[in-house]
Amino acid sequence: MPKRSRSVMLTTTVVSAALIIAAPPCVNAYITSGLPAHTHRAFLRKLTDDICSQSVGSLSPEEMSTCPMLMSAWASAPEKLNLSSDNGRERALAVEGLLKRMIDERRAGNTKVVAVTEDYNAVMKAWSMSGEGSKAAVRAEQDLYAAGDKNVQPNLESFQIVIEAWTRASDEPNAPARAQQILEWMSNTYKSGANDLAKPETQCFIPVLKAWASSRKLEGPIMAEHLIMWMQQLQFQEEIESARPNTLCFNIVMSSWLKSADITSEKRIRQIFEYMESSSKKGNVDIRPDAGSYNIVISSISTAVKKYYDMGGARRADKILARLENGYLNGDEMLRPDSIIYNQVIDYWAKTQSVRGHFMNARDVLDRQIKMFREEKVRKCRPDVTGYTSVIAACASTYGTVKEKRHAFDMAHLTFMESCAEKYTQPNDVTYGVMFKAVGRLLNNNDEQDKYARTLFKLCCDDGCLGEMAFMRVKAALSKDVYQELTGGKSYEELPEEWKRNVTKRQKKSDVRKNGKNSNQLRP
Repeated sequence: MPKRSRSVMLTTTVVSAALIIAAPPCVNAYITSGLPAHTHRAFLRKLTDDICSQSVGSLSPEEMSTCPMLMSAWASAPEKLNLSSDNGRERALAVEGLLKRMIDERRAGNTKVVAVTEDYNAVMKAWSMSGEGSKAAVRAEQDLYAAGDKNVQPNLESFQIVIEAWTRASDEPNAPARAQQILEWMSNTYKSGANDLAKPETQCFIPVLKAWASSRKLEGPIMAEHLIMWMQQLQFQEEIESARPNTLCFNIVMSSWLKSADITSEKRIRQIFEYMESSSKKGNVDIRPDAGSYNIVISSISTAVKKYYDMGGARRADKILARLENGYLNGDEMLRPDSIIYNQVIDYWAKTQSVRGHFMNARDVLDRQIKMFREEKVRKCRPDVTGYTSVIAACASTYGTVKEKRHAFDMAHLTFMESCAEKYTQPNDVTYGVMFKAVGRLLNNNDEQDKYARTLFKLCCDDGCLGEMAFMRVKAALSKDVYQELTGGKSYEELPEEWKRNVTKRQKKSDVRKNGKNSNQLRP
């Protein structure tokens, strides 16, 4: 760096430092300025050390007024200060040191120094965001107890910070239970009249609900349900309206059941969903299903369809989707569908091979999605290659008469051509794979099979989408002579990389794992 530039930078830094020390109210403004993060940290560290190193009882009024601002700056600007979990402990200790300095100053007789609730909250927040796991949660909880003296009362934010600290403590197996204990303490403190600032609100329950839902514990869904029932008890029996559960709370409970391995999860999710609908019809505006609720209910059917081959699973999902569509078309914006939920239902129909004409049902769902996107202008419903691929897969798995197979093939061909026509639905390696499967399974005329598969193979190679599955399906769809002509009798690994350039990473990893091994068996 040129000497002149260095001198200018040093001058600017010195002037900035002088401004901060001379005018403490500018600390917050300085923290939000555009200077580099390391500069911010250096001056915060300097100001903090200067205050904490002075003898007790010697702080000036300016320095006393600087303490709360410094604490807030340390606690509230981790991104600005470039503080990650690696140095979060430094931040927490700095804030804690400032609070201790204020308390010591008051004990020394300086009555102008008063530590208020916000100061304790800054310490708890710093520990909560420090990345120290359960250690941070314990420290935050200790500070919460310390805040409960005659001069300082913890408020809603105080309890919420500690609750969230425990929900972040991934190294503590009992973290959800510890968070709930804080919630119970908060509720009891308010109900006893000891602290009117501790009135529980819905937002305090949500982190605990999420903690139980993501805990993967066997009792997780049950504990989440009990928490909702407790919220309703506070609402109706204790008349604490601020603790009433809302749609998000019920969605979290349903997602908890969805993540569980309980065989009754679909039934329980459906019961909760029906309760939400019933409450909504009775006029409860806080509890009514939204698009996320419908998505969870439909996702819960996945196990029945994929693991237990439940013939009614796809039909149940389709009916639920129809209810979602009707609700949105009748003006309920909360029920706006998206492509994920459509793809889920199409996939269910594709896997329900025992239902006659299942491919037509899959195509019907795709057509409804296309209509929702094009006519109703719902951008979130824009079809993607996943939906088109699932319809083709449904066609390819069709059993029945020659006529039924021909109908299924025509549907697969039409769907494939539509997929090719749009930029956002271009076929991928899986699409080509299931299309080759359709050719091999649905066309009975060998000449027609060879002719169609030859054209499809060239398209596949031109698009760089010859994945391993597609390659194996080609072998089943073509006669030996045509297969030899197109591939030269080479193995998949020996084929040109240009033919595989757009194969998904998932597919390529599979190729690497199977390289050198016998992989001649077709995927189911």
